[in-house]
Amino acid sequence: MDRSSITQNRASVDRMDLKHILIINRSFWPDIEATGQFLTELCEHLVKKYRVTVIAGRSYYVKKDIFEPAAFYGKEKLKGVEILRARHTVFWKGSLIGRLLNWFTYGILTFFIALRTKPDVVIACTDPPFLGILALIVSRIKSVPFIYNCRDVYPDVVLELGHLKPNLLSAFFDSLNKKAFKRASYVVCLGHSMESRLKAKGVFSERIKVISDWTDVSVIQPVPKEENPFLESVGLKKENFTIMYSGNLGFSHNFHSILHSLALMQERFLFHLIFIGEGVGKTKLMRDAQRFGLKNILFLPYQTKENLRFSLSAGDLHLVPLGKGLAGASVPSKTYGIMAAGRPYLALTDRESEPAYLAEEFGCGLWVSPDNIKAITQTIEWAFGHQDKLKEMGRVARRIAETQFDKSVVIDQWHKILDAFGDFQKNY
Repeated sequence: MDRSSITQNRASVDRMDLKHILIINRSFWPDIEATGQFLTELCEHLVKKYRVTVIAGRSYYVKKDIFEPAAFYGKEKLKGVEILRARHTVFWKGSLIGRLLNWFTYGILTFFIALRTKPDVVIACTDPPFLGILALIVSRIKSVPFIYNCRDVYPDVVLELGHLKPNLLSAFFDSLNKKAFKRASYVVCLGHSMESRLKAKGVFSERIKVISDWTDVSVIQPVPKEENPFLESVGLKKENFTIMYSGNLGFSHNFHSILHSLALMQERFLFHLIFIGEGVGKTKLMRDAQRFGLKNILFLPYQTKENLRFSLSAGDLHLVPLGKGLAGASVPSKTYGIMAAGRPYLALTDRESEPAYLAEEFGCGLWVSPDNIKAITQTIEWAFGHQDKLKEMGRVARRIAETQFDKSVVIDQWHKILDAFGDFQKNY
């Protein structure tokens, strides 16, 4: 579709009254994965203005299923949001075959569940990664607009991670996603680096809307370290320098270089290294830490939302890793919570990544290439010697979080997009 046809489509549409939003994504409440948590918060706000239905799946981490015998989906309610939960397989997602089966069964069930709904607009996220084309088909059958909320760019992510080889399968996968991108009314992506990657795939600028993830600055607030009970509660000293990672421990996070660097430094500097979270990469991370001989390291489970202000504020320097080649294919959402807690971070990413951009644009963090052990070591040594400057970075981070990444600010951007459908409706 060329630019002239887009203009003609938009010029030939009539006013509509948007009432019912259908959102499709596996991860949703009560799931603890970041994607599900953000989507849940978004729906809780949208339902104040629209009727919202979510076709969700089963959680890998929270075992809470309520299904009628022989039913292929269940119905639930959350603060006015209607949840239709597909009864798909939940094999361990660390197994490629298991994950593919989970994706396939969720996708098949979701398609038939969606056919039973009567939406005015369809929004699809990227869990699992083929939801764009599935939602496009549903939107065509229902003759309604389609918004693609691109949270990860596929197949780019799996190609960069080496989970899929460049072949006919990956090319077919890419062609399907490109079709979804190009035929969506809007593609909502998480950052400017992702926007650039989408443009390189041929998505027109006027169809792309950049809406980041967010943080709730009223919930996550800076807590002075001397007043913070978190470190003491886990048996660590408040006076020691604390390096922290908090979030999903997945395939896209390469911790090898940072572990190597810290192992070289542990005899010269006194610090705590804390990993908070779960994920398919956690077992390997623990093995690697043991292999490097790291002595001052602690692994903790996910913290409750109520405890996040204390856990995030306990870090003097946070880690935001993203594997080489993944800039724009994925955007780490953990950055915004760190900023709300008034703490600086070290982005172990390509220079084009969103965390690196924010660190350099606003001075709220540090950046280093993810596989440059020498540069990582030098940067952390600088941080040890300039803790006053780290604190200033944290204060800057908090200001930016309040003005640009607070939940109320970001979700208002979603309302503006959805309200725009009151002014036009595409011909389907």
